[in-house]
Amino acid sequence: MKIKYRFTALFFILFNFTKFSFANDVLFVAENLPPYHYLDNDDQPSGFLVEIVKAVVDVANINADIEIMPFARGYRTTLNQANVFMLSLLKTPKRAENFQWVGQTYQATAFLVGLKNRAAVSLTTIDDAKKHIVGTIRGYHSEEYLKKAGFNSEENLYLAVRYEQMWQMLFKGRIDFILTNFIALEQEMESIGFNTDDIKPYIQLKNFPSELYIATGLTTPQQTVTKLKKALATIKKNGTYQKIMTKWGL
Repeated sequence: MKIKYRFTALFFILFNFTKFSFANDVLFVAENLPPYHYLDNDDQPSGFLVEIVKAVVDVANINADIEIMPFARGYRTTLNQANVFMLSLLKTPKRAENFQWVGQTYQATAFLVGLKNRAAVSLTTIDDAKKHIVGTIRGYHSEEYLKKAGFNSEENLYLAVRYEQMWQMLFKGRIDFILTNFIALEQEMESIGFNTDDIKPYIQLKNFPSELYIATGLTTPQQTVTKLKKALATIKKNGTYQKIMTKWGL
């Protein structure tokens, strides 16, 4: 088993996202979202789910690449290219039939988060937030969720490409709330110079899907999916998964 790391930009130039250097490689893709998956100080993929995937491919005895790229690009690549897997895809009813689901890797609860200094603002339901501007990442399920709830880009919905943009808009007062979870907040905000003490959850979205999965498109061979499913089950059973969880404080 061998894991190789390549920069997204270099990979795009040389391989156009679809050509792997070895016929039997699989490609794992994920956005920059610490502590799940991100580029470290040496520009290498790191994070809780990166380590989970490394353990999975080690047990499965396959070659694998790991790429950090924007969510929307990773989603399209996974959906359309065989042998590409997302490290953490939220499983939703709409996506269920378009992907093969290797297994659950984590669970996160969604909130509308805003600045603490807006003491006069009070929310009870998602409908209360329609008087304000809510931000999320373009291509996330949260975009679909908010649009179904009646939000639109012309009035009260801001869609960012990266989480850095989203938080900057909140702290500049350009948007009022962000639909997110608290799992990665501290790392996200510290990485761009903001403090979690300045924000708070306003409401929890209890009907928002919470299960994160390793997933791949329908053209990936079933044999590969089965091998990775068994490997993920193995690291959960033998304690490796929990050790990695503990290491990352999750």
